[in-house]
Amino acid sequence: MTISAGSLDRLIQLQHGTATADPESNEPIKSWTTYATVWAQMEFHSAIEAEAAAREYAEYGLFFTIRWRSDVEPEDRLVFESENYEILGRPRELGRRHGLKIQARLVE
Repeated sequence: MTISAGSLDRLIQLQHGTATADPESNEPIKSWTTYATVWAQMEFHSAIEAEAAAREYAEYGLFFTIRWRSDVEPEDRLVFESENYEILGRPRELGRRHGLKIQARLVE
């Protein structure tokens, strides 16, 4: 299985979260750091779409297909068009390390 460059037409950022304690309340504060910016293919995985900020998004979420990477974890998130998406479960390997299919949901 090969992923054609032409199908990877959306630019996304992959981010890793780090928790630190608030000095006043000792509550955890999560900060996000971008560790990669990659090209992806986007597909809806829900038939229900809702209009948000004058565009249509899947209410439940999306699939993003990227070239193979070994460092994408379920605890990470991705950013697409300035919107944050949580990764749902472990990304699925496509072929023998040709690509990854990431299921994600818009963070409200």
